[in-house]
Amino acid sequence: MKIFAHRGWAEGEGENTLLAFKKSVKERVDGVEFDVRYGVDGKSVVVSHDRVDGDSPLALDDALQYLRSSNLELLIELKEYSDDFFVLITQHLRRYNLVGKTTIFAFPGIAELFPWTLRHDIRLGIIAPYPKDIKKYVEKHKPNTVLLGWGNNKERLIFKIFWKFFSLGNIFLKYPSIKFIVGVAYREKDRHWLSKHAGIYGATADMPLS
Repeated sequence: MKIFAHRGWAEGEGENTLLAFKKSVKERVDGVEFDVRYGVDGKSVVVSHDRVDGDSPLALDDALQYLRSSNLELLIELKEYSDDFFVLITQHLRRYNLVGKTTIFAFPGIAELFPWTLRHDIRLGIIAPYPKDIKKYVEKHKPNTVLLGWGNNKERLIFKIFWKFFSLGNIFLKYPSIKFIVGVAYREKDRHWLSKHAGIYGATADMPLS
């Protein structure tokens, strides 16, 4: 099971920063997950989970320029959407030759707007907040990746109940071409539990795990 450092890396200077990505490279995780949105100028793209105000977040260009020389797989979450914004993101990925190892994804409210039928070589994913939504999204969009919630105690309990009583593992195995990624793991025992179950491609994790 692959480990994707949540928001670059959760310890150190801060999430979604160049130093966070450097930490992930140094610690040899399998990939990084990070967030993108428009900067304050409404034109540039920055790496930031929250709405940008007066801060100076990492520019997507700078992030990709560094990440292109790494072996990390990229999960890029769009925090907003417009057709122009999507095109801009894909142009950045092509510029740095990163299309082949990147998945663009979002929560359903944004992901439903993705150009699913016109994706070409762009890999797209959607978050299924609850396991019961997997089949719906798979049949509707045929995503390359489905991400599932594991973050808080309630989400972990729901996930385990579905796994035990509704054969969640069989659902994963039913769609072998789809990468199923679970997140967010905060503890080493989360990673251990997930790694024991077939069909899970990877997990996003708040590194370092406690």
